[in-house]
Amino acid sequence: MHSKKLFGIRGVVFLTLLFGLSVCDEDVCNRRPLGTKTDPLPPDNQFLIEINGLIENLYIPKKEYIVRLRSRDAKSTFIAFTIALKEDTLPNRNNPRKPIHLNAGRLTLMPNSTTTRYKQHCDDTVVELDITPKTFVEALWTAPDKDNKCVTVFAVVAVQPDVWYNYEGPLSKWICEDRRKADDIQPLENDNCQACEDARYQLTFEGTWSYNTHPSLFPKSRELARFSDVVGASHSKDFSLYKYTSEASLGLKLLAEQGNSTKLEIEIQKQLGTSVRTVIKASAPYNTSMSTVTNFRATREHHLISLATALLPSPDWFLGVANLELCSIKTNQWTENITFNLYPMDAGTDKGLTFEAPNEEMSPPQPISPAKFIKEIPKELMKPFARLRLKLVRTYSTTNCSMEIEEPVTSEGDNDADAGNDKDREHNYITDPPVTTPPTTTTSEEPPSVDPASPDDCPLSTWEEWFPCQGVCNDGKIKGIQIRLRYRMVDGVAVGKYFGEEQKESQTPEECLDKYSLSDTRECEETCDNESEVDEDNVWDDTTSELDEQAVK
Repeated sequence: MHSKKLFGIRGVVFLTLLFGLSVCDEDVCNRRPLGTKTDPLPPDNQFLIEINGLIENLYIPKKEYIVRLRSRDAKSTFIAFTIALKEDTLPNRNNPRKPIHLNAGRLTLMPNSTTTRYKQHCDDTVVELDITPKTFVEALWTAPDKDNKCVTVFAVVAVQPDVWYNYEGPLSKWICEDRRKADDIQPLENDNCQACEDARYQLTFEGTWSYNTHPSLFPKSRELARFSDVVGASHSKDFSLYKYTSEASLGLKLLAEQGNSTKLEIEIQKQLGTSVRTVIKASAPYNTSMSTVTNFRATREHHLISLATALLPSPDWFLGVANLELCSIKTNQWTENITFNLYPMDAGTDKGLTFEAPNEEMSPPQPISPAKFIKEIPKELMKPFARLRLKLVRTYSTTNCSMEIEEPVTSEGDNDADAGNDKDREHNYITDPPVTTPPTTTTSEEPPSVDPASPDDCPLSTWEEWFPCQGVCNDGKIKGIQIRLRYRMVDGVAVGKYFGEEQKESQTPEECLDKYSLSDTRECEETCDNESEVDEDNVWDDTTSELDEQAVK
């Protein structure tokens, strides 16, 4: 629809501007393939242009995107092409006939490209290097700065010297600036992380979903609203928990539909020691406006994290993030603090459109996308359902480092200007040996044992210690709730507590779990400091997801 609107009425004018009519003048940009003078054919859907990494046809200012021109069947070939950009405009009050042209960004060659070159006399235009038949080509587009509205990325394709297709339909992409808040946009991914140390991060999942904040986006049975456990991993670019516009795995399907994280945990465990560094798991917050905390490790190779938690009750909705970058693209070192807002996603496995909708399987499954009800609310009015806060706790020297020292972590609030004074700071020498051991299942605490009071057909662990009292600090006191947990025991292993070896799925009968609860709560009252941060007053600290605690002690 946008292509027709952009090119329909003004097509002739636009064609003149893009391709030029004065082919005798060498200084005029002529974007026709091979300089042909024949008229183009309308697109026949045989070729298309794609921009990798876009979500809902929105670009993030200054981010790099790969533009790919390809044949749909990966067999049909073309000999020549033109890929170019067209900027948006603003009305010119002083001269209505001459609109103000905005910036379309930059179009450049892919590194070490052997199939493309720049078009002479044409800005931001890439063409063929030779007329060898090809099924695809790529170029690199750097999106413009903020406030440049929309950009058209288009292509023309020649299958023979005088047979070519114009830029309409599948050969044109009209994309606009992503106007989301800063905390809604993921950090740019970094393919050149140079942090030699391993890093330990504290991850806080902060629920912000309640009837008061989301009155029209809350279950009718308010007491049923909850999040599942938070499950994920720190990993390399070779691992994928899920991808936008791709189908959900069986593990993610079960998490999103039922809140059952076991299968997803097993899928992650299979990649431990290769593309996964740490399995991340945090217990579900007591309610949807409270927080849960865990810790994890990251390395130069495993500098991304992905995680998910179910939104319950719902057909198949979840909150999550895929490939969140920890290594700053500006410094190529560990980012000290990251805040990222989470909004509901649809796993594409159930047809339901309301929180309490009955189960109705989607066949075939649809690609993962923003939850359908989100589209009905303007982005500027949508509030996040949860918020991730990541804080760099410390770093550990490895064999990648030329000196086995630990750089001090800058405290929150330090000015960037201090970054140049690193040489004047006192380095903290690490007494731990370099960490080179692979992830293991060990932790710093004793493994749970079977509670002798639990029945033989339903073995359970002994109760863990009570979590800190959770509530709002008021006049030096917290009046709230405490929770403690226990686990199903399968072959002597507490299911869901430790990771690192493939575990058998629990054969515990469902009636057993219905009869014996895995959590216990009680009211509590404790003294507190009114100056404490709110997110530290309302957290559950679950550090059991750290796989190799003893390796650094």
